[in-house]
Parts: sequence; structure tokens; C-alpha cells
Amino acid sequence: MPEYLVDIDPERGDTALLRFAFGLARQHGAHLTGLQAVTLSPTAMLAMPDAMLVLEEQEQAARGRHDWWRQLCRGHGVEGSWEAHRGLHESVLSRRASLVDLVLGQLSRETARLASGLHPLGRVLSTDAAPMLLVPEHWAGTKGVHKVALAWNGSAEAARAIRAATPLLLRADDIVVLDGVSRIQANARRMPLAVDAWLQRHALRARWEILDEADDNGPSIQARAHECGADLLVMGAWGHSRMSEWLLGGVTRHMFQHGELPLLVVEA
Repeated sequence: MPEYLVDIDPERGDTALLRFAFGLARQHGAHLTGLQAVTLSPTAMLAMPDAMLVLEEQEQAARGRHDWWRQLCRGHGVEGSWEAHRGLHESVLSRRASLVDLVLGQLSRETARLASGLHPLGRVLSTDAAPMLLVPEHWAGTKGVHKVALAWNGSAEAARAIRAATPLLLRADDIVVLDGVSRIQANARRMPLAVDAWLQRHALRARWEILDEADDNGPSIQARAHECGADLLVMGAWGHSRMSEWLLGGVTRHMFQHGELPLLVVEA
């Protein structure tokens, strides 16, 4: 059984993230763990004389949400469990993520800081604990992943993201490869990886769309994914090689800051 972990913000209720997470878990027969990190910032810890008491109260309140989560799981027809742990958000999440197949988090204005590595989700991603799927706060999809766009440039970063997405690809109805290799391989110092052969060996049928010079930016790639009807975009993150700079530099930042599609990313 797949193990999914969703990062719960106690300030949010019935969010797009939760609806997507339950839909995906139901589609894949996954166990879904809701995780709330109970933490105070170092500044707050110093400023509050009763900080430890506040933390204790918050932890008790977080643990008390078990019944709320159980009812949600029952209502969505998903097997799940609830956990609340005290500690730094990124430390709690990255440690727990080491034992799951996928981490789900929310992509919002706040998580735009992912691009700088300053957001807790960004720090978890950099630990290579598990692939991360980020859901835009206004995303309306609730029935899992059925049409997947793969942002492909022949690099190891993009390849790792596609490999991590294999369980989702196996249940998808449609896969489209947004292919930038043909445009850049003439100037590449290394041979692009052959993702077409890899897809065939895994019995994954995909359509191919060639990206040209005009598509060398985040808005265009996102628009092409929208045109394909994709409900998930798969891409690598934070690559630094000359070959991957096209896809994994400004494009990554744009997706984190302006993403309109669920985004599965893997740290290079």
C-alpha cells in the first residue's frame, strides 16, 4: 500500500490540498497520514515567558484533531492516520517524510519562498526524503491524477522527477511529454537521457510536444500543460548544469511563484 503524507496547516480547513490529497489517496489505494508540526519561531520562544506552556497547549490541541481526521478519512473512503509532533516544521516533516512515498503540501503565495529554499517545504525537498507534490490553493480537482505533463529536457534532474512519478503515471489516462531536448541537444555537452525508451519499457504510452525557442519560459510551459488538459506537471528542481538551466532555473522559480497546476518536484 502506498504511503502518502499531507502537511496540515491548523489555520486552514477544507482546502484544495486536502481535497486533492484524499482524491489521490482514494485513486491509488494509499494510506494517508495527516501531519501537523507544533512549533513556535525562535523569536516567539524568546519573547514569550510561558512559551513552553503555549507549546504544550498547542500540542494537546493538535493531538485532539485525531477524530476530525478520522471522520474526514471515513467520509472520503480512505485509510488514514493522524500525527502531531512538536519541533521545527522542516525537521518534523523531513523526518516523517523519510518513511513515505509522497509528501503533499500547498503551493501558495507563501510557498513562493520555496524557490529560495527558505520555506520549510523547500528545506524538506532538499533532504531528498520523498518526492513532493504541491497543490495550488485554488485548485478544483478532487479525483486524483489522470492527465500528466512531463517537463523534459534530457537532464538527470528531470529524469529523477519522472521516475519518482512512476506510480502516478501508471494510473494516468494520458501522458504528454513537453520535450525541449530536440532544441538544446545540439549544444549539450552530454547526451540527453532517452526517456522515450524508459517509458516504453514501463508500458507507458505518451504523446510528445516539441518545445521551441518561444517556449523557453515558465509561463509558456505552464500554458502548454494547461492546453494538454494536464492535472499534474512533473519536473526536476534546482538543477545547475548548462543542459538543465533551461528548464530548472527560472522555470522552477516561476512555477513555485505562479503555479496554477499541481506540481510534482524532486530535488536534484
